[in-house]
Amino acid sequence: MPKLIHTMIRVQDLSRSLDFYGKVFNFTVSHRLDFPDFTLAYLRNDEAETEIELTWNKGRAEPYSHGDGYGHVAFVVDDAKSDRQRLLDMGLAPNDLREFKADDGTLIARYFFIQDPDGYKIEVLERHGHYR
Repeated sequence: MPKLIHTMIRVQDLSRSLDFYGKVFNFTVSHRLDFPDFTLAYLRNDEAETEIELTWNKGRAEPYSHGDGYGHVAFVVDDAKSDRQRLLDMGLAPNDLREFKADDGTLIARYFFIQDPDGYKIEVLERHGHYR
């Protein structure tokens, strides 16, 4: 049976991205491959085996275009409100906390978005219902 193992994004400043993903999501480098023209850094935390692969193409000066196809990567946390406050306390700028409800008022999701140093959107969902 297929198993999702990683998703890859291109970054301009590997150190800055490693710092962001470490501080925000407690990700550490699980595997790193350094080549003359590029570096691949695979990140994960203790919550799951799925990784984010950061690809740093050395010498690239211009920012990457996200095009109109990229949406977001999502993480789940126990308490979205307190996690958002933690990020604010670190001097980061997460978007407002939002709730998505069914027509009868039942909570479907509580979440906020934040962007990484390269502008990739990241959704942070509270552990609830489908989002485990």
